[in-house]
Amino acid sequence: MSKFFPLKVVQVTEETQDSKSVEFQIPQDLLHTFQYQSGQYLTLRFNINGEEVRRAYSLCSSPHNQGSLKVGVKRVKGGLVSNYINDRIKVGQTLDVLPPMGDFFVEANPENYKSYYLFAAGSGITPILSILRTVLETELNSHVYMVYGNKNQNTIMFDNEIKDLHKQYADRFHLKYTLSKPKSSWSGLFSSKNKAFRKGRIDPNYVRQFISDNPPYAQNTEYYVCGPEAMISNTKQALESIDIPENRIHIEYFGTGSTKTNEGVDNAILTAIINEESFDVTIPKSKTILRTLLDNKLDVPYSCEGGVCGMCKCKLTKGEVSMNNTMALDESEIEEGFILACQSVALTKTLEVHIND
Repeated sequence: MSKFFPLKVVQVTEETQDSKSVEFQIPQDLLHTFQYQSGQYLTLRFNINGEEVRRAYSLCSSPHNQGSLKVGVKRVKGGLVSNYINDRIKVGQTLDVLPPMGDFFVEANPENYKSYYLFAAGSGITPILSILRTVLETELNSHVYMVYGNKNQNTIMFDNEIKDLHKQYADRFHLKYTLSKPKSSWSGLFSSKNKAFRKGRIDPNYVRQFISDNPPYAQNTEYYVCGPEAMISNTKQALESIDIPENRIHIEYFGTGSTKTNEGVDNAILTAIINEESFDVTIPKSKTILRTLLDNKLDVPYSCEGGVCGMCKCKLTKGEVSMNNTMALDESEIEEGFILACQSVALTKTLEVHIND
């Protein structure tokens, strides 16, 4: 089913005190396999404490830089893989990696004459940085307007890289940092003389203000938003309030928001139809469908295990489940019976799901 490839780590860079970037070398014979669009992600596979785990990390590199791929990884409190990467991954190691995938991307074209509004918060900058660099380098007639939110100056990932792009493309790249709890030594940054910084969060009022202060250079406009759920909700609300068409708003969730908790029933019987082959397994209380299938050595598609990437989406045809979060599904998919295996616990004694790779 999912085919991983061993890729060598050629560089590990400390981006902030709690985040690192990891760069992989792509062998010549895999260049085509690892082609990607700006904004897509990689899935990395690890064996930690005897258990296989996978996580999805967005590419922050540009597709123009052939032969290497780079992801950014921020520590998450209690995060098994994010802490493992920040503490253990070294240059020279080989990691198992799936080819790039994902529906959050830009198809850059030198002929484009467009305006791009990019909204990022925290580690949500990783796919946004890839989009930013690619558009600036490829679409010489397009303008980019970007808001990047962080807690303070010490948490700004890729700060130097962003500033270099801002300096290089000052005529087409309009940047605003917004910090919710800036260090006191940065008070001068928020004076009227310095227009690049703002104190506060990315809220609906500021999104509307930013667009009003930075009207589109070209009417053909796209909006890309990546970050935590609350920030995305604020930005989407603001864009909808000024009548931005839904098909112009592109969203990638980073991290989970509020979640429900439900222990479910114990020893439910799950029938999993995987690529038309049937398997019956027993689900222990509180265990997700995905983890149950993996514990039974069944090869099923998955990546982030956070309900964000949607790779484990499958169709529930019998029984009921409770999902801890549903960010990777839209309302129509839920109505049609689709669930996220990584977020689903059994509420009935029998279940049936259909899974296709």
